[in-house]
Amino acid sequence: MDASVTSGKKRSYLSTAVAVYTTFLMCGIIMSISAQYKLQLAELWGQKGNIAAVLSVSSAVGVGGLIGTLAGPLSDKFGRRFASIMACLCTVINFAGFMLAPNVTVAYVCSLIGGIGNSFMNAGLTPSMQDAYPDKRSMLTVLTKFFVSFGQFILPFVIVAFNAQHISFKVAFWGITVVYAVIGIACFFLPFPEVGGDRQAQKVEASSDVKPKGKIKITLESVILGLMGFSTTAVFMVWTNTNQELGKLYGLANPAMLQSVYAIASLVSVLTTSAMVAKGIRESTILIVYPAVCAAGLLLSYFVQSGPLLYVLAAVMGWFASGGLMQLAVSLLAGLYPAHKATAISIIGLGNALSNWLVIRACGSITATAGTNAPRVILLMNMVIAITGVLLGIIVRISQNRRAKNNITNLES
Repeated sequence: MDASVTSGKKRSYLSTAVAVYTTFLMCGIIMSISAQYKLQLAELWGQKGNIAAVLSVSSAVGVGGLIGTLAGPLSDKFGRRFASIMACLCTVINFAGFMLAPNVTVAYVCSLIGGIGNSFMNAGLTPSMQDAYPDKRSMLTVLTKFFVSFGQFILPFVIVAFNAQHISFKVAFWGITVVYAVIGIACFFLPFPEVGGDRQAQKVEASSDVKPKGKIKITLESVILGLMGFSTTAVFMVWTNTNQELGKLYGLANPAMLQSVYAIASLVSVLTTSAMVAKGIRESTILIVYPAVCAAGLLLSYFVQSGPLLYVLAAVMGWFASGGLMQLAVSLLAGLYPAHKATAISIIGLGNALSNWLVIRACGSITATAGTNAPRVILLMNMVIAITGVLLGIIVRISQNRRAKNNITNLES
């Protein structure tokens, strides 16, 4: 088990924090880079011009995420260092494999391994910082999303620079491989806190009225919140994987800049949404309003085929689809089961993984069958998902009001 440094705890984990948040910065890049180079990857894997094949490969991340649900228990058993090393190893295999894959089948397997790596990343990197700095857990959660969004923001500028200098896209993929290899090696030597390193917090929790119970009650509200792990992820995943084709269809000269607009809006939204919740705005209100705005923007862009309008839509999607909705759903579900938080979070993660798999496959199928009009059909599909999110949020709000009326604070019995 990883040992904590007994003195100067906050300073002793600074190097680890740098590695952790560099990893999340890179995570923001890898979430979008395959979508930026779909045509090049298709040709590399012997599927020239077949964008649907690349989307199918991207969907394997979700399958890997489903397999990787065991990452949480493994992280708790073997420590955060183990989980972090596994995350880096899987990502190295993923991106090196992409460059060496002779066909789509091998690339699919590599993407699946990358999805397992994502699960280890969530199970190892974020908890390691929470264990190291227990008094700043909320800020650390925001920082995670912030660095992911920042990675998505800088990627288009990297692509523009690569194109201007006629640098092959392979350099970017090999560069990601090297960065993760270096971080993975560093994890062998960096200090990591013990699992559940917040001993003082454990004592407080043990003395509170939140006691582990033998049974938990499953209600419509808890099921709906679990489903929101799917809906809150799907809307922005569809956008990030298909906005380039939509930009080209609507005549944008540089559709890659849509991703930067999206990322800037996401960066600001993460901080603003966090402040709104701190000021007392209910999470369920945001879970209703945000996807409603997304649905309206998607519908408008379907009927108004304007390139410049897409920049507005990119900002809308960044702010209202990627402003921390999934984290809010996690918070609400964990609040229903205060003695079973890890289980609650894993349920949201399962919905997230299903989203990565199903919606990207759906986009691939639409791209393969709908021809040049596919991006607009995908707009409508995404609008339906957003509306579904609104309905789920309304159900959660009604359930909350009923619990409040009956003075029920959680579902543990």
